[in-house]
Amino acid sequence: MQITPLAAKVNNLNTSGNKSTVGRATALYIMGTAADTITNHTTGASFQIAANSPIVMYKEQDEEVYSGATTTHFTKITYPRG
Repeated sequence: MQITPLAAKVNNLNTSGNKSTVGRATALYIMGTAADTITNHTTGASFQIAANSPIVMYKEQDEEVYSGATTTHFTKITYPRG
């Protein structure tokens, strides 16, 4: 998978009180050093990620996301290729 980071990674988006649009990203590269739950606060959808298993999440620019732990990092990216 090829990605192009568009900004520095952010973390500490843990709990709904720290939700973010992550720079109005439409594609996020998400990596956690521990298992975690990722929640799209806007839609209410959530999913589990495994430790050290990166994933790409697509969302609308104004949708806010958060995780359940401070060990998860979010990076705004362009759409991956390959």
